[in-house]
Amino acid sequence: RRQRHPPLPPRRPGPLRRPAPPQRSPAYPVPLPAINGTAGAVAAVLIALSSNWVVYERLSWLVTALGRWSVGAVRTLFVRTLHFPPTVTLVTMRGLIATDDEMRTGLSYAMLAPEAAPAEVRGESLVNLGRFEKALDRAFSMPGARAVALLIDSPGGSPAQSSLLHRKLLALRRRHPRVKLLAFVEDSAASGGYYIACAADEIVADANSIVGSIGVISRGFGFVKSLKKKGVERRVHAAGDSKSGLDPYLPMRSADLARQRRLLKELHANFIGAVQAGRKGRLKRDEAALLCYNSTEPRLFASPGRRTLARMAQRGDGLFDGSVYSGAVAQALGLVDGVGEMSTELQRRYGRAVRVVRVEPEAPVDYRRLLRWFL
Repeated sequence: RRQRHPPLPPRRPGPLRRPAPPQRSPAYPVPLPAINGTAGAVAAVLIALSSNWVVYERLSWLVTALGRWSVGAVRTLFVRTLHFPPTVTLVTMRGLIATDDEMRTGLSYAMLAPEAAPAEVRGESLVNLGRFEKALDRAFSMPGARAVALLIDSPGGSPAQSSLLHRKLLALRRRHPRVKLLAFVEDSAASGGYYIACAADEIVADANSIVGSIGVISRGFGFVKSLKKKGVERRVHAAGDSKSGLDPYLPMRSADLARQRRLLKELHANFIGAVQAGRKGRLKRDEAALLCYNSTEPRLFASPGRRTLARMAQRGDGLFDGSVYSGAVAQALGLVDGVGEMSTELQRRYGRAVRVVRVEPEAPVDYRRLLRWFL
């Protein structure tokens, strides 16, 4: 007979256990054969890189950054101690001399320089102290800089901005007496452009560059008759006799014209003083007066008398009357120091190994255009 056993008590349900995760196979289940020599070292490096590539990527980036910093430090030390290769920083001033706010508010560029209108209306190339202040500071304070090359291509513009840049360059020259400032004229350095160039130690222009225009001009329009034809009456109320002067919708008064001429003479006197201080006796007044005499209408006598020539030279005829000259004639009159091209001139002065470092100005950020993306 089969022996019967009592039934087993029912099992109490225990806590659920998660199944154990499957064992991952090693990256290399088969042991690699031992390789000695260079091939073994290369294989070990490749295996280490494949398994820990993130760490080695960070390490390689750190080593590269340290290498670049070390090379830059050694180069800077080499340049500072031996002054080789000679370094020249380049700052390019190209365009109309005006502030960015003037262009944004729609200031009539025809009143400043109509020949530079197409590019400057878009605000792509403007010259002012706000854009070039930091760039000039970096150019003069660059380690090992032997000179600062100022490439000018400007027809002029704002008298105030021209004066501010002129004063800034003079202050930097006093702060860095060992760094020479060389101005190179590309297409034109007229009016305010020549105002800025006079702050340099030397001015070099091309034979066909436009140089000069030492004068001040004020342009405007009058719409008095047009308003009368349309039956429009202009009404202006001002406290002060000079407050409403030169209103284009009112007839010009002789007192307003006298005040405007006085203002232009003041600005002109400041311009002449800056040019005389910058050129320091290099201007040839007699030659300029004779050229101005021969350039005007035919006279009774072929050559002027001594008194006439002396009177014209004292007035500054040919120099301070707004006359413009080519680079070759400007050199003969003392407006520029030489005729040449920037790269050739720098190599002649500092050798063929000269290193030209461009210093770009910081373009202003128009936050209104950025806000359009979010509004």
